[in-house]
Amino acid sequence: MSRVKSVIVVGGGIGGLSLAALLTRRGIEVTVLERSEGIPRGIAICIWPNAVLALQAAGDAKLAHAVRDLSHRIDRAHFQLVSGRTIADVDLDVKLRSRYGMTGFGVTRAELVETLAAEAGAEAEVRHGVEVVEARRDGRVTLAGGETLKADVVVGADGVGSVVRHTVLPAEPGPDRREDSVRLTGWQGYASGVEADYPSGDIIFGPTGVAGIIPLTAGRTYWFMQAPHDRRPTGDDWNERVRRVIAATPADRVHRDNPRDLRPVRAWGRGRVTLLGDAAHCILPTVGVGACMAMEDAAVLTLALGSHDDPEHALRAYEAERYPRVHRVFRRGRAAQRIQRLDPAIRDRFVTTVPPALIEHVFLSSTLPLPRFAGRLD
Repeated sequence: MSRVKSVIVVGGGIGGLSLAALLTRRGIEVTVLERSEGIPRGIAICIWPNAVLALQAAGDAKLAHAVRDLSHRIDRAHFQLVSGRTIADVDLDVKLRSRYGMTGFGVTRAELVETLAAEAGAEAEVRHGVEVVEARRDGRVTLAGGETLKADVVVGADGVGSVVRHTVLPAEPGPDRREDSVRLTGWQGYASGVEADYPSGDIIFGPTGVAGIIPLTAGRTYWFMQAPHDRRPTGDDWNERVRRVIAATPADRVHRDNPRDLRPVRAWGRGRVTLLGDAAHCILPTVGVGACMAMEDAAVLTLALGSHDDPEHALRAYEAERYPRVHRVFRRGRAAQRIQRLDPAIRDRFVTTVPPALIEHVFLSSTLPLPRFAGRLD
């Protein structure tokens, strides 16, 4: 039995709340400290088998089902040029559902966070509007007002600008804003009533980069696009489907985010402190699995805390197991961005010469469960 009885999680996003939900089911006292007053910002994401099966393997099929049930199933991934020419068409029902009992899912970030918080339940104390200014190796954290809290383990799940990372690993480099993000940025939003029950996720190579259209529940449609940072995109230079979805999106459902990533290092913490999710390894959205990596982290950390008597040994074992996986995905994110940001004519010539089977392999490689989590959704 693990000696860990209490955990402080700094950050109440997807990764932090996934960890809280898993740990409370094992009888561990969890306190979540979230800086924002409400649900963290963001529009929507995709959830893949690697994340859901990791939650199930960590002993929580109920949590895995809750994540699945609030999402819209994606049956196909269709890669195309803005002209309509197909580059690759991946049948997710065959490639994923037949093996793992599920495909991919589109879900709003707010609904996922709310579900994870509900699954953590009353056993987890979730405090909003709390700013952590320091984390110490002995398991203490200091809040902005001077209050000090202590637990057996502290987990920094506080995002790419992590305070926990900065105070525990001050010599490590911070996040990198990609070199061309001043010219282009990431836009995303979701519209209602545009396309009901559309089963396909479309990835479209267009004049300013890549756009995507993903189905959500309740007749909503999520979109994202690389576009100039200084004005809201209209999709005028794209195809009719992109234009229609963007035009139907209210201003309060449009979000802009400059792309940043954070190269993972081998040591994510010191003493009784570690990191999780973007705080440890922020991955560019070009591979669409950042949230899934955070959920994987939560599952692996939960299992490590349950199989080591010494908390520090558990944390270092968790970090050692996660580093190779997230570093591979990090490199894929950067490689994908280099291709996506090429001059459109050069990029289109390149992607149309790549065999569709290779595009399919690269796309699926980051969505498949780790061998220890492989199985089918119960």
